[in-house]
Amino acid sequence: MMIYTEKVIPFENRAGGKGTGILRIAMEDEQLEGRAKSIMSVTLHPGSSIGSHQHVGNMEIYYVLKGEGIFTVNGKSEPIRAGQAGSMNPGDWHSIENTGSEDMLISAVILYE
Repeated sequence: MMIYTEKVIPFENRAGGKGTGILRIAMEDEQLEGRAKSIMSVTLHPGSSIGSHQHVGNMEIYYVLKGEGIFTVNGKSEPIRAGQAGSMNPGDWHSIENTGSEDMLISAVILYE
């Protein structure tokens, strides 16, 4: 068994989004031995977002642990809240916005295609 210490990366206007948040990368591809690209959590402060971006060659899964927001994939927007998950296929353009009054906490896994 191996224990890893997260990398904590505060951000502002990530991927052209607005506001601030915190990215906590728990494990990356080298620790995951090529099975996945990364496992992380994202905290989005109220009114903040991660702008539209894509992962070429990777799919991503979001699982909302706390809060609520709008999840957009390839131009289609849907509300998302704690207890719900969303996925993006390789190359999908996606963004997420915290529309609630509290921090939004998301668990994210990026998998190789």
